[in-house]
Amino acid sequence: MIREFSVKPKPSNNKARAAFIISMLLSFALILLSTLIESYKGIIGLGGVAFLTIAMVFYTKYISPIWFYDITFDSDGTPVFVVRQQIGKRQTTLCRIALCEIVKIDRENSHARREHKTPAGVIRYSYLPTLDPKDSYRITTSARHERAELLIECSEEFAGLLQGYSVEAREKYVDIDEY
Repeated sequence: MIREFSVKPKPSNNKARAAFIISMLLSFALILLSTLIESYKGIIGLGGVAFLTIAMVFYTKYISPIWFYDITFDSDGTPVFVVRQQIGKRQTTLCRIALCEIVKIDRENSHARREHKTPAGVIRYSYLPTLDPKDSYRITTSARHERAELLIECSEEFAGLLQGYSVEAREKYVDIDEY
């Protein structure tokens, strides 16, 4: 029986935090250097702004967000998998797919994830809270309007539960002629 619940994945390494700190330090060093020298001020200052921009990307993508993976029911009673992101007080729903649309869930290490070629016509979404995690799961979905691959970072238990719920949802909530 499918039940509602929510999981809050935690980042599993500090690569993003280190990249953010290094980018900020380089940015401040270059901006300070651009105020002290006479020639090439603009180019060095531009480099400082570029590293500041890179640092902000790391911060907004990997450090500040809190991620949630939810299994819930929509207004029609269809079980859905939802990916949410919270930054500050603002929550955003990034993904909402019916559990019956999940075709398979595969565990991948970082090497396999980098080597994977997404087939033509398939959209790839990455919902990883960690910069280059050791292990992740690739969820392959097939719906009427799109085929997609979602990358998530979760425990083996959650992935197994999601796989079991998707099988149950296909048996209970989908008319076979529909897909």
